[in-house]
Amino acid sequence: MSRHLYSLLSIAGFDSGNGAGVETDIKVFDLLGFHGVGAITAITSQNTTGVKKIYPLTGEQLREQIRTIFEDFEVIGVKTGMVYNSEQVKVIKDELRDKNLPIVVDPVIFAKDGTSLIDEPKSFIELIKGAFAITPNADEATILIKGRKEEVKNQRELCTDLLNKYDNNYVVLKGGHIPGDKSKDVLCWKEGITEFYLPRRLSKDTHGTGSVFASALLAYYLKVGNMIEAVSKAKLLVYEGISHGINAGRGIGPIDPSVQLRKEAMKFKVMEDMRRFSHFINQYNNNFYHLIPEVQSNLAHSIEPELVDDLNDIATFEGRIIKEWNGNVRVGFPSVFGYPTHTARLLLGLIKRGVKCDSLINVRFDERYVKALMDNGYRVIEIDREKEPTWGEGKTMEWIAELSYRENATVAFDRGMKGKEAMIRIWSYGIYDIIKALKVLLD
Repeated sequence: MSRHLYSLLSIAGFDSGNGAGVETDIKVFDLLGFHGVGAITAITSQNTTGVKKIYPLTGEQLREQIRTIFEDFEVIGVKTGMVYNSEQVKVIKDELRDKNLPIVVDPVIFAKDGTSLIDEPKSFIELIKGAFAITPNADEATILIKGRKEEVKNQRELCTDLLNKYDNNYVVLKGGHIPGDKSKDVLCWKEGITEFYLPRRLSKDTHGTGSVFASALLAYYLKVGNMIEAVSKAKLLVYEGISHGINAGRGIGPIDPSVQLRKEAMKFKVMEDMRRFSHFINQYNNNFYHLIPEVQSNLAHSIEPELVDDLNDIATFEGRIIKEWNGNVRVGFPSVFGYPTHTARLLLGLIKRGVKCDSLINVRFDERYVKALMDNGYRVIEIDREKEPTWGEGKTMEWIAELSYRENATVAFDRGMKGKEAMIRIWSYGIYDIIKALKVLLD
């Protein structure tokens, strides 16, 4: 039996640069488990440097698209973006009036380059009135309340003013345009108000943030049935999309709304790689025993390095790799993400410095191991622990990562010091490359 997908409808402009608009909304709907459909209000000639021309469709052309979609698809929610004129507003209100669907309105007034995307701003207000949810940024919010852009002094107060003025169920006042170290969004509804914080991401790739947020908000709300959770999830989706922008074009590039889904898929592969690595250990069980130091070993393995943000993107064995009294080796499953082991912190430090690696393991120091690795072409650096800066516990791995990065090394070893066991640390890109390195020591 085939699965049934509900549909979500985007009514918005077409962005020829594929950064916002109908095509981005449909992409988000599809990523979050719905079938995305779209009705185009205008075709724009634009790229990352700006909007060059706008070609609005007639009201009848828009009406025909909407009616055709509802004739066939089971639409359970609507998101609107760029709606160009009063004729289009009237069509949308007429066609949706009796549908009893949640409508999320992204009040798109200006493009990123400042181009006006609405021919008749006053008529656009009719679309906002009574909408289930609206998602203005700071500039759009002040225009909707005072008719002009102004500095936002009280985000909570402005959010409540919008709610009361336009009689919405929910208002999400986004804080991306408000200066500060953190991005604060405010959600208000008749019975309450709450705030959401994330660190501000500095990136040139921010095109499409409004479209992605509003479409993700609708999809998440229909999935979880809770607006607070929906805002939190949509905000995180945008945050990660900015963190890993597509870097296309010479101007303000698009964000990547698919990052979360790709990370989840990669994490499944990481877990499978960890399982394969344990099979390798079992294959060499008796010999592997000799590689494990007194503090035990652990493998750190990450998703693709360019998508790693923090330790939550790196897995290790929760119970480490342990040598037992009888000469056997036990792998301490489960594999877990976000565990702050030395191997995970060193791998993160290397990745953050641009080293292309996703796997790292620590093994017992032995001069013969060092020589074997050097003889097989591995770039080896010796770390003198006596020269470690006196900054206290917790930064050693950062120091080793920096020294290794400077020397373009793939192996770092130290001879230990009082209270610190001598150690070899090996890293590579790909689980099979780390296995290949270990085979140099085992065979």
